[in-house]
Amino acid sequence: MYLIQNIYVHRKCKNIIFSLIKRKFHSTCIRWPIAPQAVKYDIVAKYIDKYRFSFLEKRSFVVRDTNKHESFIPRIPVQSETLFATYFPATPAISPDGRQVAYTLWSFEGEQQKRSGRIWLVDTQGGEPVPFGGNNKSEWGASWSPDGKELAFMALDGEPELPQLFVRALDGKSKARRICSMSRGLEEPIWSPDGSHIGFLARTGQEPDKDPLVLAPASHQRLWAVHRHGDTPRPLTQENITVWEYAWSPDGKHVAIYYSTGPDDTDWYRGQIGIVSIQGGAVRQLTKLARQASGLAWSPDGTRLAYISGEWSDPCRGGGDIFVINVAGGEARNLTPGIDCSPGWCRWLPEGEQLLYAGWYGANAQLGLINEQDGAITLLERENRECILDLSIGFPGVSADLKHLVSVRSSSTQPYEVWLADIAQETAQLAWRRLTHVNKLQEETLALSPSQEIRYPSVDGWLIDAIYTPPPHWSGDSLPPLYVEVHGGPSWARQHSWSPFVQFLAAAGFAILQPNMRGSWGHGVTFADAVLGDMGGKDFQDILHGIDYLVEQKLVDGERVAIGGWSNGGFLSGWAITQEPKRFKAALIGAAIIDWIGMHAGSNIPDADTRLLMQNPLENPEAYLRNSPLAFAGRIETPSLILHGDADPAVPVAQAYAFYRALRERGVPVECVIYPREGHGLSERKHIKDYYERLLHWLKRYV
Repeated sequence: MYLIQNIYVHRKCKNIIFSLIKRKFHSTCIRWPIAPQAVKYDIVAKYIDKYRFSFLEKRSFVVRDTNKHESFIPRIPVQSETLFATYFPATPAISPDGRQVAYTLWSFEGEQQKRSGRIWLVDTQGGEPVPFGGNNKSEWGASWSPDGKELAFMALDGEPELPQLFVRALDGKSKARRICSMSRGLEEPIWSPDGSHIGFLARTGQEPDKDPLVLAPASHQRLWAVHRHGDTPRPLTQENITVWEYAWSPDGKHVAIYYSTGPDDTDWYRGQIGIVSIQGGAVRQLTKLARQASGLAWSPDGTRLAYISGEWSDPCRGGGDIFVINVAGGEARNLTPGIDCSPGWCRWLPEGEQLLYAGWYGANAQLGLINEQDGAITLLERENRECILDLSIGFPGVSADLKHLVSVRSSSTQPYEVWLADIAQETAQLAWRRLTHVNKLQEETLALSPSQEIRYPSVDGWLIDAIYTPPPHWSGDSLPPLYVEVHGGPSWARQHSWSPFVQFLAAAGFAILQPNMRGSWGHGVTFADAVLGDMGGKDFQDILHGIDYLVEQKLVDGERVAIGGWSNGGFLSGWAITQEPKRFKAALIGAAIIDWIGMHAGSNIPDADTRLLMQNPLENPEAYLRNSPLAFAGRIETPSLILHGDADPAVPVAQAYAFYRALRERGVPVECVIYPREGHGLSERKHIKDYYERLLHWLKRYV
């Protein structure tokens, strides 16, 4: 006999749990005390291995073998609600003295539809995190003042609620004070080196009226500075440029900016790097970029600027080569030609001779040091199989002396947590220690399936990295069906990290393949550029070779294969069912590019398709047509689930309607779901839940 004690479940699940207990257990005692959010019961049971319930609260439970006096914790299958019980720590920042880390903890609170953020502090020597404390609806992006006495952060404020700038002292007594209020909100607050001012990015004027909707150039996003005690913000850049990213010089007299002369989102693709004085005035252009840039980092003596550059599909994120340019002028030098990874972030070491960098490597992450003079690389971390730097959450934070590094790390069986590393430069080693246990409940109670990194050959002899996740406890007696999850971008990469979506499908009995086909980050610029002008070509072949590899290894049932993805992953899924109409039993087409000409006409980033296809639709519409799934819709036989947000600015919702119409007229089983208020990704709880459960129902029906 077994005694199950101290089980807490959400009150809405009470009747579900009660019926399961009655059906599956011989109960001697069931108690439902009155509680605002949770209920508790103790039961004596014989068949705990059959136990199921659909939602975990913040407390765990223990099963005791009353005969052997032993304890263990039963594992619970992942369900759609698991995502909403998972916490997302993000943007960890180390205090100047290295004693504390501030981070934002994102979660779905109560019944709210969107995640809200709360800032927490944790001691680097150990101890429980404590809330920094704020009365705002949501707060995030903590940044330490240089003296370590205050934190600047953003929080929703006003009516309508917009992100505004707040500062609060760490004396335990002071309340947060709003430093300024911008009419359209602000982003990217960064302290000046002397701590007297805080910079930020903001557009001015009122949000354009949508009745009627007038299509016209947007207002420019300018760089501003405001005194730490609050006053009228002062613009540092003129009205004729838009600033996308910036970095203060070490002496605080200048700011490096990545900027464009146009104000629209698509102008980001045509940006340049320049220098502006904090006194204002014209920008002095440093570069002649043909590609995009990010990750600006000043050398300690203020004479050089490092940055990352490459050809990228999505604004404000990148992985490429590391360049250094003299601030006085001259040509930029590429420090990483031919590097077999994709750096996305770098910082100078105090002596000014080396840079610490972080980036994608295959399905993993890489941390290293690079010498500015000769480009020699010293690896600090590569292919960590236990718990990796999760770049989907963000880049690391570092202490002022670069002796400590803090990041969010995860694995396929360990959700996101904040970790700290001491950097031993002499021995080129990192000593990691875990600072938080915010997802300990999920880690200890969920039945999770460990993922595996695989590498297989594709066309041209290229090796492709991928992540394979089998169903939990799969014994190999029968082959599981396969779901191919194709990532977006193409400028992106899947890592061997936490994915509630993957665990959800695995718990339902599916194996999952996540390929990093060419066009992904992880193996340098050549690998990432290989997709340019060849969208749906060899990248698609990389996916097919991954399926063949798993079938040959007898890991999946080759007759029961589905494919799906979002954005570029949706495009490749739509392309797959036109090129291999009998290969796939079902498809998910999420926020997908179906018609490249329509994409160019309706997207807020038309520069993306001209760069990816290396053509202009006004000059060569045939190139757009021959790469469009819609042009081949007459071949489709695969039952397709189409999902899209009705407010998607990047891929217009008309793409979903067009594909739905084509498949209806073709007589193919199809369902089109349009989520109100959603952009290029889903953010509302009920929509995410619907997506998970609707997809699973579709897969079970057709695969």
